[in-house]
Amino acid sequence: MVTLDVDSGPPHVELDLDLVKRLVVLAAHPCDETLMAGGLIADAHGRGIQVDVVVATGGEAMAPAVHTLAPTATLHTLGLGDGRLEARREEVVRALVDIIGVQGRSTLLVSTWRGDRHPDHGAAARAASSAAWRTDARLLEAPIFLWQGGTPGQPLPGRAVLRLSPDVLTSKRLAMQEHCSQVNALEGQRGDEAILGGSMLSHFDRDVEIFFDGVPGEDSPFEALHDENPDPWRVNSSFYESRKRAVTLAALPRATYGRVVEIGCSVGALAGDLAARSAQVLAMDESLAALRRAAVALSGVPNVALAHLQVPEGLGRLDAELVVISEVGYFLSPARLQNLADRIASSPCRTVVACHWRHDIEGWPLNGASVHRILRERLGMPRRTSVTDADFVLDVFSHDSGPIHDP
Repeated sequence: MVTLDVDSGPPHVELDLDLVKRLVVLAAHPCDETLMAGGLIADAHGRGIQVDVVVATGGEAMAPAVHTLAPTATLHTLGLGDGRLEARREEVVRALVDIIGVQGRSTLLVSTWRGDRHPDHGAAARAASSAAWRTDARLLEAPIFLWQGGTPGQPLPGRAVLRLSPDVLTSKRLAMQEHCSQVNALEGQRGDEAILGGSMLSHFDRDVEIFFDGVPGEDSPFEALHDENPDPWRVNSSFYESRKRAVTLAALPRATYGRVVEIGCSVGALAGDLAARSAQVLAMDESLAALRRAAVALSGVPNVALAHLQVPEGLGRLDAELVVISEVGYFLSPARLQNLADRIASSPCRTVVACHWRHDIEGWPLNGASVHRILRERLGMPRRTSVTDADFVLDVFSHDSGPIHDP
């Protein structure tokens, strides 16, 4: 049994909920939410914070426990089945992103801890990490089986501690009794013993809850996409794609450019078109598989260079006359897109062309309209051209003025 006292061991901070407007708790299984964060749920409810509880494998039978903690909480049950969360992790990510939306910076997201021995706990933690990366939510992870399993084989992360008032602790104890099949032995044959023994339950009966710092992030979801499909967006076969590129190129306010940067080049179709109008094109993508395909497609185009990096984190100085952001802005969190726009605004770039699909993007909080709204607000450039198509929106932001003319 691991004993991690509040006033000993790794440094901790008191959990501050003053700026939290929404609490989202992801439980791998029924009862997890009460064990790991029952006090937090009750405390948040008492502060008027909106509470959402997501149970990946459970059903509506757990509603009494959740509503004992927070009567106005919203319960979301995904019903994905025990032991199956890793294979269906993207479904969990999408559910979390749908709940959090664009309010991530005022959301606290809590999941099971990735270091717990149960594979579903690790899968839930990784899903929460991806959702936090996409939405900017603050992420904490709560251990459960750590308290039963002895000394962990890895250093423990930093901790946040919530001290529970007597009323909150009472609510948590009552909620635990609602999970009778977890805490009490059932009548019948051997094997009906309580899942959670008394020594383990005693840890969760304390007047504190301990959370570990989570780290938002994810493996690129576009790596497998480009590995499995040579042209996942059908850029070389879709009329939508070819027409959209033609409109993008026609909207450029100058005939030729010196250095151009394309953010999110995928298999390189637009980079090749831009090369015909530019002295040099730097096309970047976070997917190595995409860049390998782009390298083949652009092998005969000498003025295109490819770069593997994550945007905006991997960007250095954006030394370009023109930056093109096409069909990639909604694959950034709101804060990361704002960061990208701010970097462009502080660079020598004089023109930004943005073009995005207008319809909803599953699993991500932004869509084309919200991407372009953020760019309008942050770039500080006049909008020279705007095209709203049935399927895409295109904006040209530029410091270049005057009529379009041949050089």
